[in-house]
Amino acid sequence: MKRQYIFGLLVIAIIGVTIANFLSTGEATDEYIQRIEEGRKSRNGYMISAGSPLSKVEKRRFKGLNYYPIKEEFKVLAVVKPVEKKQPVFIPTTTGESKKYIPYAYAEFELKGVKARVLLYQDWEEENPNRLSLMFADDTSGEETYGGGRYIDVMKGSGNTIVIDFNTAYNPFCHFNETYSCPIPPQENLLEMAIEAGEKLYKGQP
Repeated sequence: MKRQYIFGLLVIAIIGVTIANFLSTGEATDEYIQRIEEGRKSRNGYMISAGSPLSKVEKRRFKGLNYYPIKEEFKVLAVVKPVEKKQPVFIPTTTGESKKYIPYAYAEFELKGVKARVLLYQDWEEENPNRLSLMFADDTSGEETYGGGRYIDVMKGSGNTIVIDFNTAYNPFCHFNETYSCPIPPQENLLEMAIEAGEKLYKGQP
């Protein structure tokens, strides 16, 4: 009887996660996982293409990027609080230069029982007006993930919420090639928690 009760609770929990996932993104759990996996395969393919930041020698040695397992808990539905005065700012980069962005909105969410807030930006050169940039660092930075932080492309949602999926977090090109100029995550986006999701350190890096 007890075993049946526990099994029933597990079924309910799984169904609850599936429903929550569907309501936030319009897709079922298996579809979501498949989409993330396909995105990772696509990025692996890009890393050996002509536009890759890897050298010719590194491309020949390339065996794939390194990722955390896909976990739905790292896909959060955040409350959006728009920045009132959207004035352009210049964010320092890894090469000592700066890149122009527009602070768009704060996104507030809860992850692993911890409340957090990050600042989403619009890239001044971005052609898609619905795409926002999240540059962040966390407690895994410099240990399991790139010390210069990771990025997430966030799409504007309807209403006052937005989906932030840390499973899609990726390393900037400067992680693979120091000649690239990558924006450094601002103070607002230094998260005091371990985001064990998305892309990890590149195994092939010396």
